[in-house]
This record gives sequence, structure tokens and C-alpha cells, in this order.
Amino acid sequence: SWSVASLEGTDRPCCIVRGNQTEYCCLNFQHIASRMAEAKEKRQNTWEALLRRAIQRRVYTDSTLIVLGDTNCGKSSLLKSFQGIVRNQEHPYVADYSYIKVKNRHEVDSDETLAHMAVWQLDKPSRKELIPTFLKSSGLERAVFMVVLDLSQPWNIDESLKTWLKVAEDISKQLMKEMEDEEAKALKMKVSRYVQTFTDVSMRDNTEAKDLNVLPGETKIDPYMPDINTGTPLIVVGAKGDYFSNYLQKSSTAGDRFEFASRRLRQAALKYGASLIFTSVAGEGTNMQLLQDYIFHRMYGFEMKQPANAACTVDSFGLYIPSGFDSIELIDTVRSEKSP
Repeated sequence: SWSVASLEGTDRPCCIVRGNQTEYCCLNFQHIASRMAEAKEKRQNTWEALLRRAIQRRVYTDSTLIVLGDTNCGKSSLLKSFQGIVRNQEHPYVADYSYIKVKNRHEVDSDETLAHMAVWQLDKPSRKELIPTFLKSSGLERAVFMVVLDLSQPWNIDESLKTWLKVAEDISKQLMKEMEDEEAKALKMKVSRYVQTFTDVSMRDNTEAKDLNVLPGETKIDPYMPDINTGTPLIVVGAKGDYFSNYLQKSSTAGDRFEFASRRLRQAALKYGASLIFTSVAGEGTNMQLLQDYIFHRMYGFEMKQPANAACTVDSFGLYIPSGFDSIELIDTVRSEKSP
């Protein structure tokens, strides 16, 4: 009978044994050479991937998320839904502290923690002087401000938004006074550039990766847009968005109330170059993953795959207006489309 055996100590790839007779062959030589080349290429690709990841790892530095909002507006419930969040209720400060393990969920082959994002919650404007302390490690340039509003109390949202946006504005001005003029201008220019060069995912050419932080040579950036520039990404979050759909069962005016509230908030957010996202933790949640994705997108440049959603209704309230998407004309257009 015939059998195949490997031949050690020789450059022949294999041998065929028949009884006491051994015949050498090179039938598998090309196959073995091909497999060796594939293995070498795989090792090279693995090394390049590890090197690329190591280079990227140095870019992802720690950051800070400042969460502002009235007591019981829904801040803690929002944060509890975030992936990778770790709470620390024993922190010595008079503010709630936690941190998020930053991961890029679009990198399916990696579960690596790239950085940590400290999360501070503040529910009293009178304590705003604590914020510079919160930003001591990351600085203003590594910070995101998030204002949370309670949509279940629509009669309060205008005043609440005005109060907390003013807090973010005042603290940013205070910290910028401690910077060199060029450094402060660079922070504001970064926000202006993002807002003015933003392209929604629904409008992008998916075959070409675009870096929204890179200024196209032919684009001239207006340093006075947005009207109020804090030098940091601002995210306005409407929590408890399911209030309107629940209210719809009791009143025929729910739709009008929702349209009025969303229009007013969009106008205010536009003035600050802020994004606007309506959320709910009820049931399976609405826009919770989107909110976390957007925070990481603004701070770390991770890809944002969800398109803007401006045409919302009271029973489909998942409003998502990224910074740079909105305009007075678009807000008026949506209003006119809803008018009888």
C-alpha cells in the first residue's frame, strides 16, 4: 500500500513510501510554497494592524464630559444606559462622578479600551465654579458639554436651556482667559470649522472617507459662526421624550406642543452651534446608543453612521440634529410642512 510521509533533513517537500521502496516527489511543492507565502503575508498584515493600532492608541487621550441639568431631569438615567460606564458614588466632590471606558464599537475586531472619559454631573448653576476643577486633567480642549432637559416639563425647558447654556458659555470664557490668545482662537475655530464643513452621513460619498476636522483648501471659515462659540462641542439632550407620545393619549394638542418645543430648542441650539438629540430610556430606549456614539464622534472622531432625523412626530420623537446640519430655513420648512 502507498502512504505519504514528510521528509526531514532534506529539501524535498515530501516522499511516497511503498513497502521498502521510497520515491521522492515534488507534486505538493507549489502548494506548500503558496501556503508559506500566505502565512508570511498574514504575519505581515497582523504586524501592520498591531502597529497601526499602537499609533492610534497614542492619539486617544483621556477627556471629560460635563453634564449639566436640573435636579431629576434625567441625567443619571441617561448615563446608566451608556456602555462601559463606571460609577463612583464615593467621590469627595459635591457632584456626581463616573467615567466611561472609551471604545470604538465600529472596530469589530477589537474590544480595546482606547481612553477614559471622566463624567461630571452638575445640577445647580450656583456650583458652576467647580467646573474648572473638573477640567483640570483634560483641559477645555478635551471637554464636551452636555445640557440635559426634562421634556416631561415643557413649560420649564426654555428657561432651563437658557440657564445651562449660559453656564457653559461663562465657564468657557473664564478658562479661555487663562490661555494664550492663539490657543483660545484655535479652539473656537475648530468648532466653527466643524459646523461649517459638516456633511450628514446621508449626503456623503461612502466610498471616500472624510475627515471633518480637515479644512478643505477652497473653504473659507467664518470665525463668527456660530453666533455664540464656546470653543467646545455642545450637545443639548431632551430626556423623557416619550412624554409627548404618552400625552397624546390624553390630549389632541400633544402634536402642537411637540412641534413648538422642538422648534424652539432647534433655534437655540443653532445659535450655539450645538447638536440636539431627543432620548428616552423607556422600554428598549430611544437614541441612547446614538447619543453615546455622537459624544465619542465629537471628542475622538469616531465614524458617525446614523443620519440626521429632523422630520419627527409626537409618536416618533427620536429627533437627531447634528451640529452643522440645521438652519433657520430648514426649521421653517419643517414647520410649514406640519402646518395645515
